[in-house]
Amino acid sequence: MFVAVTLLAAACGEQGDSASPSVRFEPYASVVSPPSMRDEIVLLEVGPVCVIDTYWYRVVCTDPGGESFTFGNEGEGPGEFTDPREILRGPAGKIGVVDGRMQRLSVFSRLGEFLTSTPGIPRGLSGSGPAMDGTLAGSYLKRDPAGSPYFVNAEIDTATGRVVRERAFPDEADVVDCSTPTPGPRRRQLGLGYREAGGGLLFVTCYGEFLVWYADRDAEGPTAIVRSTYVERYPTEEDVAASLRLLNSIPAGGFRPNLDEEQIRARPKVWYGARVVDDQRRFWAVSHWNAEDVIPDLSHIDMYHLTDTGPEYALTLQVADKVVGMDVLGNTLAVLVERDTGGVISERRVDWFDVTPLTARR
Repeated sequence: MFVAVTLLAAACGEQGDSASPSVRFEPYASVVSPPSMRDEIVLLEVGPVCVIDTYWYRVVCTDPGGESFTFGNEGEGPGEFTDPREILRGPAGKIGVVDGRMQRLSVFSRLGEFLTSTPGIPRGLSGSGPAMDGTLAGSYLKRDPAGSPYFVNAEIDTATGRVVRERAFPDEADVVDCSTPTPGPRRRQLGLGYREAGGGLLFVTCYGEFLVWYADRDAEGPTAIVRSTYVERYPTEEDVAASLRLLNSIPAGGFRPNLDEEQIRARPKVWYGARVVDDQRRFWAVSHWNAEDVIPDLSHIDMYHLTDTGPEYALTLQVADKVVGMDVLGNTLAVLVERDTGGVISERRVDWFDVTPLTARR
């Protein structure tokens, strides 16, 4: 299998503003992916990559050779979806799909045959990783007796839907000193924690400036706080225009964030977009993140090794197009990208990469 790998010098003032190693990767396979309002992507142990097709209420799984199968349709019956939000990799090639509206986990075989379903999944659950083995992990919003919302990190029993473990973590300001304060009076909580198989949790804080590592998820305080490759940046005119277009496109009666043009300009850009912790204790995060509809020619993916003492930055990958979702299993990296082809909507593709050379470089 041939993979083109090019070592690049870190550009001053750009990603890797420190003298960090940067590696340009080319995919060994690429296939078209359906349009969707969800960016979830999961690598299966048997080879294919699965994504959610929200417009047809189904899951589409495709291998690097372009062979694919689909399952699911709109409805509330067994194996059907009303709001597919999370897709998960289970043991023996099983595939899990969380329906947000029905608060239901459905499990399918490696070929998409419906097996079981579990109701009672917490409303608004957002996953912290693609793996599902007896439990699924995620975060969801609860309310205290006074009605104030707060996030809890939880593990859910896949057989019963019961919460078997949950914990609320402190506010960012009680753990780290962000160089870029959050606009407005609201304090930001350590919310979505990325679960590591050994029991650790990793939080991305301060718009991506710091990584807060709990090697023991039950410990009172963090094991380590590590500064990321973060560079403070604010929206460009193109970014502001894209945000305004998005806000103005919200129909009457829909939820519209209470933001005006000046507030958009004053809000720092989030550094890390798509993120995942893999099965080899590595944390991958798309940096230079632009959450609006601006599509860059290149994406940058930072990779860290998660050690007992804290995250250790390794290098940054450069890959083509805008990465909106990714998963890593073993030495295979799969990314879901958006590509500007000059059409009314951007094209979506899944690209596969062999990251074996990164293991050899460690």
